[in-house]
Amino acid sequence: MPKVLILGCNHTQLPYIRAAAALGFEVVGTDYNVNAPGKACVDRFYPVSYLDSAGLKDVAAREKLTSADFIFTASSHLAYEGAARTASFSNIPFMDLRTVDICLNKIEFYKALQNYNIQVPPTFVFGANEIEIPDTNKIYFLKSDYGKSPQYCYRISNGEIPDLPLNFDDFYRKFFLLQEEIRGTHFRLNFYSGHVATFLKINDSEALPMRVIGPGYAEVVTKLGRLINGLKLNHFLVKFDLIVNEDDWYVIDIGLDPPMRLRLLCEYAGFDFPTAYVKYYLLGDTKAIPGWADLYQPTIIQSSPESEIQYTSFDVE
Repeated sequence: MPKVLILGCNHTQLPYIRAAAALGFEVVGTDYNVNAPGKACVDRFYPVSYLDSAGLKDVAAREKLTSADFIFTASSHLAYEGAARTASFSNIPFMDLRTVDICLNKIEFYKALQNYNIQVPPTFVFGANEIEIPDTNKIYFLKSDYGKSPQYCYRISNGEIPDLPLNFDDFYRKFFLLQEEIRGTHFRLNFYSGHVATFLKINDSEALPMRVIGPGYAEVVTKLGRLINGLKLNHFLVKFDLIVNEDDWYVIDIGLDPPMRLRLLCEYAGFDFPTAYVKYYLLGDTKAIPGWADLYQPTIIQSSPESEIQYTSFDVE
């Protein structure tokens, strides 16, 4: 079997690392933590962060990675930047770096949405020292260009601007975005292999699987499907955060990292999601993850990184 370079060897990545090893891949792992728990599960380990492009390039050279090998990450959204760069060093098929940047850079992402006639909340772009609140009677969210909530994300309800970072970093590279709050119902849509797994987001730790999201669902799926095709992400699992109200539906975020809610639902159903996810990415097995009709259950999923998973089932849909 070929090599697979896995970016991220923390506790949450362990099931995916073990799945890759069980499938017979020669597993090379990287993590900024020299004592990362996944270190014991890989064939070779390098203490390199997925944010360290030069370090990852050196790892690729040491391992003599070629187009016959693979890049994989089950780490955070931002890890895909390092994965795409490393893949380009070694001619490994992966998502294009420009595509990754569109998914990471909120400014480019919102432009892409508008190009596909997809609604986004009213959004303004500012330098850190240039922010002006258009209407102090409205509520806004202030977000750094590459930050992921709660990293550099502020809720502004009184027109007062909080103290912002003084220096640029991986999460704040150039701009802040001021986005008007849209009131409505929050949903998470996971697109994979022709399926759409839909969750009603009750809050950050609770979600309810749904078959559809009501009127306009077909339009939502069609437009987002076109965006996925345009970004050449058809062979990846992509998730979107939406807000739906009586006026319209709005897309507020995209995710490339493994889907927590879908994974927990698979776990509840007794299905091995990490192994299926690895097969989906590394073996191109598009049927590894069951279709939504087979996975859907009217079950409230309750979870947080620090707590045990809980489920509440219902007899009605």
